Amino acid sequence: MNNKEDDKLWRGVFYDTSFILLSLLTIANGLTSSLVAWFNDFSQFPVSPILIFTVFTIVFLHLTDISTKKSLILPCLVLVFFLMIPSSLASWVGLLIAAILYRLQVGRFEGKVVLLTMLALSFIWKNCLFKISSGFILHAETWFIGQLLSPFFSDLYIHKNHLLLSEDHNISIGIGCSVFFNVSFVILGWVSMFYLLGYTNINTKWFLNIFLFLLLTNVIRIGLMSIDYQVYIWMHDGVGANIYNIILVIISISPIFLSLRSQGDKRCRIE
Repeated sequence: MNNKEDDKLWRGVFYDTSFILLSLLTIANGLTSSLVAWFNDFSQFPVSPILIFTVFTIVFLHLTDISTKKSLILPCLVLVFFLMIPSSLASWVGLLIAAILYRLQVGRFEGKVVLLTMLALSFIWKNCLFKISSGFILHAETWFIGQLLSPFFSDLYIHKNHLLLSEDHNISIGIGCSVFFNVSFVILGWVSMFYLLGYTNINTKWFLNIFLFLLLTNVIRIGLMSIDYQVYIWMHDGVGANIYNIILVIISISPIFLSLRSQGDKRCRIE
């Protein structure tokens, strides 16, 4: 009996490890086109610190818990199939499908699978769904920001995704300035830190709080850019941009502060 249980356990370890390795290959495949574009100076380096941190957390969680006794042949076959398709979007879709199948077979959403799911959704959102709907989203976001800033800028006029302030200074809100474009990766970093610290129960209200804080921060950022061109340069490319990026990092690592408050209670339910 013990030998049978040991064999079943080792098969589970093999399947689980194979699933993670195939998932990492799928992530690499999903980044291939962006890396080629970066290599040819067509885009920025696509591997962000949050992506590296998330992958590290996935591997760490896998190494600390390889106890599944379920056969993961179907999720692994899905990953192999989508790996053969030369498409970044196909890689992220395949990763999402495989993560969902993993959840259905194991019966629970483990931390590493939650992160794989969120990672796939983040890239599908940023590289596909957001770009398809960016016109509507940017117009709506610009209108919202404009309404909040209008009491401070009497000559402000809103046109599509443009804030027309004066003859000498106007602002266009592009994809990179949209809170809807950046929020997925900030939340991904937050959840990665959350699981890395050993927590297991996430109150989804934290996601809403993060989004609202990012929205407020972005409104303040755009408002400062609206003062004049010199402040715009300072906020967009200078010290202000660095401060904004630091704020995003602080939000991503904020579970550390929750850990300090809980005094080491590793299964704290966040309220």
